Amino acid sequence: MEKWCHAPYFNKMVIGCFVRIGIGNNNSRPVYRVAEVVDVVETAKVYQLGTTRTNKGLKLRHGSQERVFRLEFVSNSDFTDSEFFKWKEALMLAGMTVPTDEEVRHKEKDIHSALSSKFTDKDIDQIVKEKERFRKTPYNYAMRKANLQKSKAIAEQLGQTEETEKLSEQLEELEGRAEELDRLRSANLSSISYINQRNRQRNILEAEKAIVEEVREMRNAVADPFTRRKCLPQMVTKTRDIAPSSDILAKLAEEKQNEEERAKERQNVASLSAGGDLKSKPIMDIDLSTEGKTIRKGEPLQAHSNHDDMFSAHDFDIKIDLEVPLIVSSTPVAAKPSSSIRDTAPGRSLNLEAYKKRRGLI
Repeated sequence: MEKWCHAPYFNKMVIGCFVRIGIGNNNSRPVYRVAEVVDVVETAKVYQLGTTRTNKGLKLRHGSQERVFRLEFVSNSDFTDSEFFKWKEALMLAGMTVPTDEEVRHKEKDIHSALSSKFTDKDIDQIVKEKERFRKTPYNYAMRKANLQKSKAIAEQLGQTEETEKLSEQLEELEGRAEELDRLRSANLSSISYINQRNRQRNILEAEKAIVEEVREMRNAVADPFTRRKCLPQMVTKTRDIAPSSDILAKLAEEKQNEEERAKERQNVASLSAGGDLKSKPIMDIDLSTEGKTIRKGEPLQAHSNHDDMFSAHDFDIKIDLEVPLIVSSTPVAAKPSSSIRDTAPGRSLNLEAYKKRRGLI
C-alpha cells in the first residue's frame, strides 16, 4: 500500500481485492477481519503511511457491513484459517456468494499488468504532485511559498473565494512551520556552540597539564649520551658583533709594533747593502727620491726611520741611469749582391721555399 498509494492506477487495482484489516483489540490482543475493497475514498485526515503521507481510505465490506478504514490499518500478513471461516460465515448470513475462480484469475491478471506497466511523463508528474500535496515539510520553502502565492493571486482574480481561503491557510501553515524549524535550528546551533566552547576549554586545560608534566620530566631527566641532542641552526650573518676585550687589543698593538720594528730593520739592511754596491760602480748614477731628498752616486745612504708601517718603508722611487758606451760590432757583413739586370724570362709562380731563397731569408 505504501509503495503504490500514489500511483495513478491504484484505485482500479485495489477495487475487488481482499485485505486483512484490524478492527481493534480483544483482551489486549489485536483482532483482524477479512474484507473486500469496494471503493477508494479520501478521508478528512492526512496521516503518515510508512515513509509517505496520504489521506486515502478504503471502503471495505465484511458480509453486509461496509465501513471506511485508513490504509494504515491494513495488515501485511496473510489471512488465518479462523479469519477466513469467519468471512465465509458472514457471507452466508448476508446471503452472498464467494468469488468464482474466473473472477479471481481476472483480478490477478489486472494486478500483474498494473505492476508491470511503465510510467509515462504524465504519470510521474501526477505522482510528484500527489506527494507534494501531502508533504508536511516541502523541500524548498521559498519555492513552495511562491507557488502558493501565485495560485492565490490567480484564485483572487477568478473570484474563487473558497480556493483563496484554502491557499491562505496553507500559506499560514507553511510560515508557521518555517518559523518552528528556524527556532529548532537556532536551538541546535546554540547547543552546538555551547558544546564547542566546553570542548575548547577542556582542551586548553589538558594542554596546560601536559606542558607542566613535560617540564617536570625535563627537570628530572637524566643525561643520555646516546640520545640525539635537540639543536637549532644559527645564521652567522645575523650574529651580533662582539666587542674585543682589552687583552686582545693590547696583543694586537704589540704585534703591530713588532712588525714595524722588523720592517725598519729590513729597510736599514737593504739601504746599507745598496750603498756598498754603488761605491764599487762609479759609472752608475742613481737618483733615490725619498721624502723629497735626492741621493746621488758616491753619497752614503741614510736610513730613514720616520715611517709608520712596513708599507710606507718601501714607498719610494728609484731612477737608475747607466752610462754604457756604444759598442760597434767589427764582424764583417757580406754585402748582398744586387743585380741590376732583370730577368727577362716570362714570369712564373713561386712556391714559399723559392720565394724565401730569392729574398735571402734562408
